Amino acid sequence: MTEPERAALDHIRRVIDSVIGEAAATNVPAPAASGTGTGVNILQVPYISQLGSGASQFTNASGAASGAMLVGAYIGKAITPNDFFNQTGQQTDNPLSFTQISNVMTANGVPVEMRTGLKLSDLALILSSCRPAILLVKQTILQQAGLTPESFTGPHYLVAVGLDVNMAYVHDPLRKDSSGQGQGIPWLTLYQAWTQGQGYERAALVPRLQLVRRVRVTATKLNVRQQPNANASLAGTVNAGDVYEITAQKDGWGMIGPNRWVSLSYVADI
Repeated sequence: MTEPERAALDHIRRVIDSVIGEAAATNVPAPAASGTGTGVNILQVPYISQLGSGASQFTNASGAASGAMLVGAYIGKAITPNDFFNQTGQQTDNPLSFTQISNVMTANGVPVEMRTGLKLSDLALILSSCRPAILLVKQTILQQAGLTPESFTGPHYLVAVGLDVNMAYVHDPLRKDSSGQGQGIPWLTLYQAWTQGQGYERAALVPRLQLVRRVRVTATKLNVRQQPNANASLAGTVNAGDVYEITAQKDGWGMIGPNRWVSLSYVADI
């Protein structure tokens, strides 16, 4: 490592450390652990491979796989990379654009916004606020760093799902198995790959809503339904002041447990 790179890495670590500390001091909820066994907090985003089942139709499917991961995380809907790609209406096997990914995600109930020219501190704040992000990177940098056995020269999308002071953690769909789940990438390496994303510099698609929301019930007594629908079977009731984590959202409803949904009109974020 050169001296300029060492200095840059030290700066990155200080920035990330300060962001994590600021998030904790302001009661921003920590990312929900997904059991990686490393002690690192990873947002609960299902991993989908662009080389696995349901992804054989297209070779440039990292954008479709990444979008499918977030659709699964936010609304619990299982969608394959093939299905996601086909929903764009594109017939050719070319990489999807940010706009195409955004349109399909929004149509599936996951509104996102595109950001460019982000700093690592911006990404740290996004992740610390419990929002995963789709990043465009130059994949060959990861391959040259020994972080992936696969090689790909075109635009490549990852899903950022966690962080600590040394690394960002991503779901890299360019794997034939689940080894790309929660992949740790040193901050400096990510910065290099992210800065050289084809056509963009440090661009990301960021969901407008937190993946995990802590809410307090505002209604005196609120019905809990088995499905996100006012006509669904009753699963019980909750009371004013009760606090829950919303782990999935759909059509104005939030899931507070297996087959337990409440209307988000009668809760407030805390």
